[in-house]
Order: sequence, then structure tokens, then C-alpha cells
Amino acid sequence: MPKWLAWVIDRLSVLHREDQGQDLIEYALTVALLSLVVVAASGSLAIQISTGMSSVGEKFKKHADHGLHLGWYK
Repeated sequence: MPKWLAWVIDRLSVLHREDQGQDLIEYALTVALLSLVVVAASGSLAIQISTGMSSVGEKFKKHADHGLHLGWYK
């Protein structure tokens, strides 16, 4: 077995036995999961905002077309 491979295996076995970084890894995984949820939800939220703004624009145009204007807009 090459020396470097023995060193890698030794380091991995030490990491496997120690649990010092376990909390940090759990926090990182939690943040990653929450980030994925936010990214997935933002697409849906963007569509809802776009739909709402289009609806407001259509209502404004409808009222403007029916003569409900301020007098200077014709």
C-alpha cells in the first residue's frame, strides 16, 4: 500500500472517531436545506407577484379606457 494512501486512510479513521465538527456539519446541512426551500418557493412567489401586478395593470387599463381619468388624460 502506498504511503499516501495509508495516510489518507489513517486521517479518515481519525475523522470517523471524532465528533468535534459534527455540529458545524449539521448547521451547514440545515442551512443548505433551507436555502433549497427558499429557492424553490421563490419561483412560485415570483409567479404570484407577477399575476397580481398584471391584474392591477389590467384593472387600471380598464378604468382608463372607460373614461375614468383625471381630465388631462384623454
